[in-house]
Amino acid sequence: MATTEQERLAGEIEVYALHNAQWLKQHPGQYVVIKNKTILDFYPTFETAYRAGAATWGINTDFLVKQILEHEPVFFVF
Repeated sequence: MATTEQERLAGEIEVYALHNAQWLKQHPGQYVVIKNKTILDFYPTFETAYRAGAATWGINTDFLVKQILEHEPVFFVF
């Protein structure tokens, strides 16, 4: 059985959740890059964050690029 993306990134999501309140004060709206429990850095755009993660860990590995937001957006697809 294949794992879902959320299962594959469970550790990274946990790190984000643990630090979100602090990061909201210091880096609101920026993007954080996380692999396992390593926080690479914070970036102003998704593109710069993704490029930094890919340059550091490669494109054939999992890492999380997540925008630091107080409220997660909800998207409806019909």
